[in-house]
Amino acid sequence: MLVVGFALLANLGVVRAAEPFDPAGIEWEGCSRFVQIAQDELGAARVVLTEELDYEALSPSDGVILLHPLGSYDLDELSQFMKAGGRVAVLDDFGDGNALLDRFSIVRGPAPTDPLQMLHGNPQLPVAIPSSSHPIVADVSVVVLNHPTTVRHANLSTLLRIPRAGGDAGPDVALAGQVGEGRLVAFGDPSMFINSMMRYPGNRTVAKNLVRYLVDGAENKRSAKITIVHGHFRERGTLGGGISGTLRDRLRGFLGALDAVRREGFSGAAARVVAFGILMVAAAWALVRAALRTRIPRARFAGEPGPDDPPLEDPRIGALLEEPGRLAFFGAARRPSVAGLQVLVDAVDAAIGEREELASLDRASAVGRLAAEAGLPPPEAARVSVAYARLRAATAGVQGGAIRATRHEVALFGRILGAHASADEGALGASHAGTRST
Repeated sequence: MLVVGFALLANLGVVRAAEPFDPAGIEWEGCSRFVQIAQDELGAARVVLTEELDYEALSPSDGVILLHPLGSYDLDELSQFMKAGGRVAVLDDFGDGNALLDRFSIVRGPAPTDPLQMLHGNPQLPVAIPSSSHPIVADVSVVVLNHPTTVRHANLSTLLRIPRAGGDAGPDVALAGQVGEGRLVAFGDPSMFINSMMRYPGNRTVAKNLVRYLVDGAENKRSAKITIVHGHFRERGTLGGGISGTLRDRLRGFLGALDAVRREGFSGAAARVVAFGILMVAAAWALVRAALRTRIPRARFAGEPGPDDPPLEDPRIGALLEEPGRLAFFGAARRPSVAGLQVLVDAVDAAIGEREELASLDRASAVGRLAAEAGLPPPEAARVSVAYARLRAATAGVQGGAIRATRHEVALFGRILGAHASADEGALGASHAGTRST
């Protein structure tokens, strides 16, 4: 009732509410008490509150807490950070934390409407209990949640669950697992860490245990830091540094601008058309500028195709092929770039996610459906499905190996994405026609 009362007062202007989940926020929905617990455990100098996550400043012993993240963020860098030994905790319910969860096949779902125990008879404030002896829930008996979501994965360690009335064990609301040499922790309720929920002993104990877990076992435990970001945070650099960091910064800037367009300026089919068009242009510009550091050369597809141009190379995807080095022999074939292939996988994922009938399928079947719609014969459709599965596993860090693809495979992806963009343009035209007719 106290939480509800504060919310009503804030809406009436009696209490000025801070931004939700703000690590520096001292109001009821801020997270300053959670930060204070972290500082008490590690010392203030080892708890970094920032609006910009600098990957080049991270070490494999450090931890990162994503507190209700919003918008796009670099899944590849976070995956590589964990593979090298870093630890990441995602505390999110209805934000964009699902992007990282989906990368590791963690499924988010609704909380049960019939919890066995709840606060003040409100099923939106269920009571969770430990579901294992994991260090994060050591010495915890119960935890009070606040409008949570559930998380599910068959192979990760369960931490907390919501028992249901009738004897059902109930779904999980927190999971933990290992990624490479590092760790991933997923909580389906960031609100359990806000100031008003820190009055419950179990919530405080989980917060303290989480901070310890993110540095325990690290090679340099005594100097390891925890970086906390929330909401629409910025990113810079890359774990490897150098030119690749500059390239990724440019791509991040583009994706951040695209998020703003989707939130504020466009929606539906219009956003998809704008997104796809800008993505191809931005990727071409960033790749060429970062690689050559000279004037932007004329694109191969700007004029009429030459006799040596491969018939399957779609102009929309040609920009993702790197030019050979300056000392390469004349006529040497271009090779697909690593950054370009990562953009390519993200573009295919976006094409699948935009259609409900495809999002419900397994990824291989969804790519096969897109390939068939693009007119690819069955052998080519099977080839591009295999290539997609290989690339997605490599970029996610699920399996070892370099991120590579042949020019022919890239060309097949171009056929699929080209057909997808054309379909979006047709849908946009039909929607405009409908607006005019009314």
